[in-house]
Formats: sequence, structure tokens, C-alpha cells
Amino acid sequence: MFPLIIETAIPFEELEEIRRKSGAEVKLTLLGTIERNGIVLNRVLVEGHPEEIERFMGKLKLARAGG
Repeated sequence: MFPLIIETAIPFEELEEIRRKSGAEVKLTLLGTIERNGIVLNRVLVEGHPEEIERFMGKLKLARAGG
């Protein structure tokens, strides 16, 4: 398992939906929230094999870009 921590304004529920749709076998854990420049960011731990994390991150980028 490989851990990755991301900080994003995307709601955790939406991240879970993107994970389901991507088919990536990763585990998402909400670590908490932080505020940066007036924007609330979720700190999320992404765990899985590097290939699966890459699959999830690719779908996440597409989802946020309107793809």
C-alpha cells in the first residue's frame, strides 16, 4: 500500500463518488480540514497501490476539468 495525502476543496462525498466511478481500488480517509486564503480544504489520505492511485487521480483530474 502506498499513502498519498491531498488537499482539495472537493467535498469528501464527491471524492468517494469519483472513486466509485473510477473503479480504482483505493481507500479514502478524511483527515480533517484546513483553511488557506479563505478557502476550506479537505485533507484526504489516499491509500492503495501506485497504479490504483494513479487511476483515481486521473479520473479526479478529468472530473474537475469537466471531462
